[in-house]
Amino acid sequence: MSEAGVLTCPSCGAAVAEGVRRCAHCGVPVATVRCAVCFQMSSAQALHCSGCGHELGLEPIPREPSLECPDCRVLMTVFDCGPGALHDCGRCGGQFVEHPALRDLLERHERDAPSAASARARAAGPADVRVRYVACPACRALMNRKNFGGDSGVIVDVCSKHGTWFDAGELPRVVAFAESGGLARARRRDREAREQLRHENAERRIAAVTVPGSAAPHDVHDSVLTDLLRELFTRD
Repeated sequence: MSEAGVLTCPSCGAAVAEGVRRCAHCGVPVATVRCAVCFQMSSAQALHCSGCGHELGLEPIPREPSLECPDCRVLMTVFDCGPGALHDCGRCGGQFVEHPALRDLLERHERDAPSAASARARAAGPADVRVRYVACPACRALMNRKNFGGDSGVIVDVCSKHGTWFDAGELPRVVAFAESGGLARARRRDREAREQLRHENAERRIAAVTVPGSAAPHDVHDSVLTDLLRELFTRD
């Protein structure tokens, strides 16, 4: 049973927070229903996903695991997600999403209108500001930490070759960020920043030609929004 976002363990009766997968006291699974939208786990009594707020329906079908969780060192459950796959750790709730799968997932939800449910997911909690570096489950290289979309407040870990790691509960917040127009706003800021840089470069080149002894300007390597969005999802 649940009350005001708090669940009761069906085995020992201890209170557990909504979205927690296992009871901390006895280890019995509490969240047992998987959302087909954001792959978050919810309690069996829930009608809507505790992560993204969408109505729960048919669950996605897993296939044989292939990668280990970088934190728990246990094999993660694999779900086909469009052109790629999502790897989910049943112990800690972390999720590794391959780049094609994440692109497809966000593009689909970016077209959805924001809802009260997704607004609830956006306010699900503060960003985890602890600094830690996670190894990519596929290649074991340390991933880069990124504030997703520049201002989502969700700090994710990115392997440029293979995918993005989300700690428990972060993927639903990113889905809600896309639904609220966050990706479109980030792309707009990126275009404006690049245009401003082009304008400044042109002015420097003019100054280098017109001022005797002026050195040619250095090339500007990238925009101020070189982040996960720019690397993976920016569309011209």
